[in-house]
Amino acid sequence: MTTSRRQRWDAARNRGQVLEAARESFAERGLATDVREVARRAGVGVATVYRHFPTKEDLVKAVLEDDVAEWEAVSESGKAAEDAWEGISLIVERTLAMMARHRAFLDGLTVTEGALEACRAHLAESLDGLVERARRQGRLRDDITSSDIGLQILALGRIVELTAAQGDDVWRKHAGLVLGAFEA
Repeated sequence: MTTSRRQRWDAARNRGQVLEAARESFAERGLATDVREVARRAGVGVATVYRHFPTKEDLVKAVLEDDVAEWEAVSESGKAAEDAWEGISLIVERTLAMMARHRAFLDGLTVTEGALEACRAHLAESLDGLVERARRQGRLRDDITSSDIGLQILALGRIVELTAAQGDDVWRKHAGLVLGAFEA
């Protein structure tokens, strides 16, 4: 392997290690995680972190990009559901499960310029058709909108955060209560 190819391979490996360390650190401590902690966990120097991500915000954005891609796949699978109510339930439950695994996801959306608005738009686009279909199928109350569902996902996301130490049963219970209130 040539020196320059080896350097590119090392740089790519280091970047991956930094992203994984940041994801783990953000999941444990939220966005209050210090860049030095990310570097220590990745087994690299602080300068290496800053070489790949000039600011902490750049690091948060990079982690968030992967999380958003995962979330978009969840919403697409919900849209594809034959039973619209099952699609809505899938989006709500899997989004919350993702928030439980990636604790900083919701915080990252709120501190990264334009990210929350982009996710809201994508969620509305995913839910609008499902909401109409679920109404026609007699599964969703007529007064419930995609915005209502989106706001409840955000509210339940905070419940996920606040009850993280208690495990998934608490937020799952509350998700069930909300979904039950929406169902026709």
